[in-house]
Amino acid sequence: MTAPITFDDAFYRIPSSERYTQVVTLIKKGQPVWTLADAEGCLIIDLGSDKVLPIWPTEALAADWGKKEYEGFNGLEISAADWSEKWLLGMQNDGYSVGVAPNLAGECIVSSAEEHALDIKA
Repeated sequence: MTAPITFDDAFYRIPSSERYTQVVTLIKKGQPVWTLADAEGCLIIDLGSDKVLPIWPTEALAADWGKKEYEGFNGLEISAADWSEKWLLGMQNDGYSVGVAPNLAGECIVSSAEEHALDIKA
């Protein structure tokens, strides 16, 4: 049984796989996800072979994560419906991956948009 979800610094300390599961569970329950964006668009992290859109379960976690290296980026809320029905489809078409709830060291589960969509539907 997983512990109750709390969104503070302790969230970053739980294993990446558990953060992933918690975020997927929230999306299934209709909760929005948050990413970072500026005037140019969403933050996409280029990992060489992967172009990754990071997401978090709260605006505070997204903003906290981005404040050191991504000044000028703000939280962007994406409804669960838009995430599932629009964003993931567009990301599949563009070949982007999803980085679910990176911790402050940047560690997270990265999956293709297609795999992530399947996890949400499962």
